[in-house]
Amino acid sequence: MFQALRRWLSLGPLGARSSGFSAVEAWAGRAGFRFRKAQDRSRFLIETTSNGCELRMEWGPSQRSYIEPSELRLRMDMNLPGSVQMLVLNQALMERLEGETFERYTQSAQTMIDISTPEEMRWLAMFPKVDLSFDKPLRSHFCVLGADPDLTLAWVKAGLAPQLERASQSLLRGDTPFVLITMRGKMYLRMQLAEPSPAALTQCLELFDSAVLAAQSLIGQMPQGHTEWPSTANTAWQQLDDPEDPLRR
Repeated sequence: MFQALRRWLSLGPLGARSSGFSAVEAWAGRAGFRFRKAQDRSRFLIETTSNGCELRMEWGPSQRSYIEPSELRLRMDMNLPGSVQMLVLNQALMERLEGETFERYTQSAQTMIDISTPEEMRWLAMFPKVDLSFDKPLRSHFCVLGADPDLTLAWVKAGLAPQLERASQSLLRGDTPFVLITMRGKMYLRMQLAEPSPAALTQCLELFDSAVLAAQSLIGQMPQGHTEWPSTANTAWQQLDDPEDPLRR
């Protein structure tokens, strides 16, 4: 369904003869995708459109306190129903965010979670966790939750679980911070990545692709109604459309 994304994956990473942004630029260029980089080489952006779905990959300074110093971010506008609110994160990060959330609201005596808190922190308090007992290796590495536990479990079982397990042995081994989330019709991925090598980007795309296709397969299973995400929701993505953005210069 997403031909451009699959063509990108089929190209594979470049060899060791290339390094840095030049390797990534060549890798993306072979697929005919748009590549931009900041003048100070602090980050780059790759974009493409496939079957009306916009895919965006960005690497640069982290936008989250739990990721240091650099992160990879992916976003695809899939036009999913707004009620599809699902989250996957690794166990170590889940435990850290739960602790930070508890500390933030007990020390400040707040009784409600405000919208300035990132979704991945708010959702840990808002949504039930999915029972992953059907797959012990998956349960040992990841936490999954969502507004609709049955729908979220179906997403994981629709081809995403094997990719997550493989990633836990390579791309996400150890306690690498990782978040995969669907909201407001889009799918987002963010993870800690010190060096944006073509090999690492390819692995990340393989994981993202499986999540995209699994989510797409759920559309026909969606219940009627409850399709809108509250307009007060916090944005989870940096906007690159302002004139001061270094990637536009």
